[in-house]
Order: sequence, then C-alpha cells, then structure tokens
Amino acid sequence: MTTESLAAADVDLGTVEWLLSTTRSVRNRLDLTRPVEREVIEECLQLAVFAPNAEARQNWRWFVIADPERRRVLADYYQLAWTGHNREGAGTRRGRWRDRSSSRRTYESARWLAEHVSEVPVLVIPCVLGKPVTEHEVEQLEVSWRTAADNRYQPQARLVADATFYGSIFPAIWSFQLALRSRGLGSSITTMHLPFHQFVADELGIPRHATQIALLPVAYTRGVDFRPAPRVPARELTYWDEWERPRADESLRRALTQKGPEEEK
Repeated sequence: MTTESLAAADVDLGTVEWLLSTTRSVRNRLDLTRPVEREVIEECLQLAVFAPNAEARQNWRWFVIADPERRRVLADYYQLAWTGHNREGAGTRRGRWRDRSSSRRTYESARWLAEHVSEVPVLVIPCVLGKPVTEHEVEQLEVSWRTAADNRYQPQARLVADATFYGSIFPAIWSFQLALRSRGLGSSITTMHLPFHQFVADELGIPRHATQIALLPVAYTRGVDFRPAPRVPARELTYWDEWERPRADESLRRALTQKGPEEEK
C-alpha cells in the first residue's frame, strides 16, 4: 500500500511508524502490580490471527497462563534453565558480550525477568500443532525432490521444512506484540524454559502433539516513553540485485529448469 493509499484509508502513517519502531523487548519495565484484563489479551490475540501463515492453516495455539500457581510452575523451570545457562564458566562468549555496555544492560534485564517471571501477570506460550519433521521425513522429501539433471543438486528439505514450521507462527507472535504495544502493554520473546518443555507440558496439561515455540511475559509497562532501539541502518544491511560477484556457470540452473520430452507435450 502506498503512502497515498494509506492516507486515503485515513491511516495515520506516523502512528504506524511509531508502533513499528518502538515495539521492543520489555522486561524490567513490566508493571508487576497492575492486573491485565482478559479482554485485552483476547483482543490482541484476535488481531494476531490475521497474520500470514503457511497454507492459511492457522495450526497455532495460544496457551495463556494467568493463574498464580501455574505461573509459579513455569517460573520454576524458567529459573532452573536460567541458572544452568548462566552458571559459572558457562559460555565464555556470552561473558565477552557482557563486557559491552549494551550487552550488560540486556543481560541485567534478562536476569531481572528470570527473578520475577512468576510475578508477571500473564504468561503466553505460543504453540504449533504437530512436530518439526524428523530426519527420516527429511530424507524422504529429499528423495522426492532429487533430480537427475545434475548431481550437484542437493535439496535442502530440512531448511524448507523448518522455515515453514517455525515461520508460520512468528508473524502472529509479532502481530500480538504490536497489538499489546498499541494498548500500553509490553512483552518479550524468550525461549529460556524450552529445555524443560516436556516437564512444563506434563505439569500444565499442554498436549504432547503441541510444540511450544516461546514464552511471552505480558504486562502493562511502567511508562510508555519507549524510543526506537539502536539499530544498524537498513541501507547498511541491504543488497540490491548483487551480493557477491555472481558465478558465471549457468549450466546447473539451465539443467534443472529444462523441460523433458513428456513436459513438452
């Protein structure tokens, strides 16, 4: 949609740009004292389901946890994973990151969340029905895609399958976060509890055929004066038409796209 068509639809482009540029991970500015109304969560989830997804299947499910005892169960596993992830001597690379001021701030806010996650009014676990494809299924897919046109052709079934499985829910997660932001609530995407996902599923009653993707702590924010996060300008991350010098050999593409005698008919 062009700027002109947005204006014609009475859409405030400035508000849209503000929403997109200031929706960021919120942790230690979550208001742990203010209740979050069920109606607000349901409004935001309703907006999230309009997000694009593979084959429009909407095979996602949203597990919303507001009960304090159930939040404590999840928090126990979250804190256990946090402790293991940050134990002394683990992850020297992470330690180097903490030497940078921005990384230290991120680490401190993540630690704050780990300490207070049970107090966050609402915890949301987005799930996908089904499981990522197995190695056996990947092999079957690759056999079905393989062509005799050129033995250099190696189909990447794992890449396609994983991109489809996980890529079908993250647009909805982001839409949910944008909707929350527009209503004065904050959230962040964390996967810290996933090492114990099966324990969480068993204790909280998540069916085994549902794959937990992440955890979103949700609360009203203390203040709404969020600024755009520091980011590398898009122009420094974007390539137009050419990334590296193209290879001169076009034979593989031509062999793969050439029609056989049966296809010519």
